[in-house]
Amino acid sequence: MLWRSRRAAILVAGLVAFGLACAAYSLNRRSHAAAELEEAGRTLHRLISQRVDQHDAHLTSLSALVQAAEPAPIATVEQVAASIVRFYPRIVGIDVVDLALSPPRSLLDVADPAVVTEEARQAAGSNLRTRALDGGARLLLVKRALTDGVGHYALALVIDMARLSASDTPLPEGAAVHLRLIEPGQASDPPASAFSAEIASRTQPLRLTLTTSAPDWPLPPLAFLALAGLLVALAMFLVDRLLEARNVAREAARKAGLAEQDARLAHAGRVNAMGELASGIAHELTQPLTAILSQAQAARRLLAQPEADQAVLAGAFEAIARNARRAGDILGRLRAWISKSEPVVETVDLTELAGEVVHLLAANAQGIGATLRVSGDGSRSLVRADRVQLEQVVFNLVRNGLEAVEGRDGERSVTIKVGTQGGDAVLAVRDSGPGLSPEAQARLFEPFFTTKPAGLGLGLALCVRLVERFDGTLAAENAAEGGAVFSVRLPRSAENQREAAE
Repeated sequence: MLWRSRRAAILVAGLVAFGLACAAYSLNRRSHAAAELEEAGRTLHRLISQRVDQHDAHLTSLSALVQAAEPAPIATVEQVAASIVRFYPRIVGIDVVDLALSPPRSLLDVADPAVVTEEARQAAGSNLRTRALDGGARLLLVKRALTDGVGHYALALVIDMARLSASDTPLPEGAAVHLRLIEPGQASDPPASAFSAEIASRTQPLRLTLTTSAPDWPLPPLAFLALAGLLVALAMFLVDRLLEARNVAREAARKAGLAEQDARLAHAGRVNAMGELASGIAHELTQPLTAILSQAQAARRLLAQPEADQAVLAGAFEAIARNARRAGDILGRLRAWISKSEPVVETVDLTELAGEVVHLLAANAQGIGATLRVSGDGSRSLVRADRVQLEQVVFNLVRNGLEAVEGRDGERSVTIKVGTQGGDAVLAVRDSGPGLSPEAQARLFEPFFTTKPAGLGLGLALCVRLVERFDGTLAAENAAEGGAVFSVRLPRSAENQREAAE
């Protein structure tokens, strides 16, 4: 469950990183496009400023030419105007209007004399007047030539606004140029995403605006999306592997700490149980020692006879040796039980192990008038575990069963049933005691929980740890016919599974 939550968090972080990468790309492209538009606008602004200065120069030159003689040399003016129009295509027409005539008349037949006259009469002195024509597509420039102190001639330039705002260098993709005359009182707020600036001219109040049709947040191309997705996926994989390695290391350290703690608890449990084992060991040793003593006395009597039966004598000595070995095995089990040794994993026969526990606790069972026995289904139950630790688990369960039946009326019995179920070997310890209460059943394997007045509550918790160390489980329930059943389930050894298959 934890690894799913971790990978879900990594996936969310990866999606966020991918989104941020796309947003960063779009922001960068937006900033780059804005910078390009700004640079193109400033370049075009300088170019148009130079062009409008040329308009002032043309009108000044023409004004001087008109003032050279009276009447004005119209033929010469016409020649100069044709030359200007030819070299400056944005100037589509030049005209001279005689204001002294009634009505005023155009001398070059280019501009509307009425419009030129209206603008010229509003001009103060030789100031320049501007007027938008054809909805802003053309610009009319009007200036009076003061030949007689009054100025009865008006000069007019007709400018093509599209050619005036034409750029000599390519504009950014999607950019559009807008050049218009600033009318008095007219709002001139440009769009937020456009370049806008007034032309630096005292005589021609124009505003240049560059807009773009490009989206405010351009979408990244497929190549960028594929590369970003690949890098994010690789980063997610590496982060997942690093976190997995860290979790594995932490889990290994935790298990090592638990194993060390279990070893200390197991050693303490074995030492504490030594007193209880002493009576069982004494009972076990009494039988072989008594047999050795009786057989030795019989052998001595046989040797005292003149003609001793050698076969009987050899049988007595064999019985002495066999009982001595049995006593040595009992002491060896006791030494292994209380020694603080590292786990030694080997193949263990559960039926044989149950029989050894019965021998150890036979005196305890006899002392309380209980029956202790082993039953099986006839199959071999072989598992891979540490014999001493597994024997301690079974010993604790059987001892708890004997304590449960102690002082009970009626039958007092503890049965160790060994068998197999599928690929598992099962050892169940059933007693005829009062069974488990609901509260005890819910907290049975919690450390320091106990129902015994002098108990520590560590026995069953330790048993669970030891069984889980060998990939097994320990469960408890109430039997239908009364009493409690504790079941140890361990994987059968590979050898045992092959035997079962054959």
